[in-house]
Amino acid sequence: MPPIIKHDPVLSLNKKPELLIKSTLKTISAFLFLITLLGIVIYSYLFIFLNKTPANFPINVPVTIREGTSVKEAVTVFAEAGLVKSELALYLTLLIWYEPSDIKASTYVFDKPIDTRSIAYELTQGNFTTNLLRITHKEGERASTIAKTAVKILPDFDGQKFINLAEPVEGTLFPETYFVPKEFTAEELFSLMTMTFNEQIEPLKTEIRNYSLTLREIITLASIIEREANSLESMKMVSGILQNRLKIGMALQADASIEYALNKGLGELNPEDLKINTPYNTYLYTGLPPTPIGNPGLEAIKAVLNPTPSEYFYYITGKDGNFYYAKNFNEHRLNIERYLR
Repeated sequence: MPPIIKHDPVLSLNKKPELLIKSTLKTISAFLFLITLLGIVIYSYLFIFLNKTPANFPINVPVTIREGTSVKEAVTVFAEAGLVKSELALYLTLLIWYEPSDIKASTYVFDKPIDTRSIAYELTQGNFTTNLLRITHKEGERASTIAKTAVKILPDFDGQKFINLAEPVEGTLFPETYFVPKEFTAEELFSLMTMTFNEQIEPLKTEIRNYSLTLREIITLASIIEREANSLESMKMVSGILQNRLKIGMALQADASIEYALNKGLGELNPEDLKINTPYNTYLYTGLPPTPIGNPGLEAIKAVLNPTPSEYFYYITGKDGNFYYAKNFNEHRLNIERYLR
């Protein structure tokens, strides 16, 4: 008689957890494998493909990181300048391999294309050894003045070419201290100044779009305010007064616009100059002059957008440098007698 094989329930129960553990381990292993594979793919994409040098890497183009710029802001500046393929790749490179707080405020210029890892390294070192020249463009200066400055500093700079490019867009050459290579051309300086202008007014675009004046009118009025006023407070007051005049069709009577037409400095006008027949004579012609009369800074532009409301229509700068305001011509004459004579 064959032996009877008895079913052992305890043995069967013991085998089931063992199978379950093996199955679970296989699932976990597969999951870990997929995670590892995904990590390798992401790493390859971020730190191999995106680490590569952009096709149109800008050579000898100054890119400035200002004091107080955050890591994210610096990364954005470099990405917008076309120095890296990806903001994220540069940001993660800085976080993983470098100390982000080591980012240096500096003007960076690259004479050959480099990859993202090298860009991150440069950001933490500062580009202080580059042989750059300083060009300071002051608020209110006109294109021809900028050209004269650049010709003195840059050995092969074509001043006339710069004027030909810049005068048609007078008002959009942003006042700033620029650090540039000595080989910088008229086209490159023009491009740098207009690009900086666009960057600076970008946060104001919505406000500008909704304002009663066009961008061109805002810049033109700001260029007058830049030369007529001498502080943020006086800029906002003068802005309000000139806009009061524009609203009622009253002549602006701004000496600065005639000085621009005659290429004279502040305070050099004589009574005969006020009679000159030019559309820039805001004593003879109402409204704004046909173009900006220089290149205003950000404060003057903001003063146009945020004028100080008042009932004033007149202002003077006294011999003491202070501003005095008047609601009507009689008050204005009294201010002239008191503070200018």
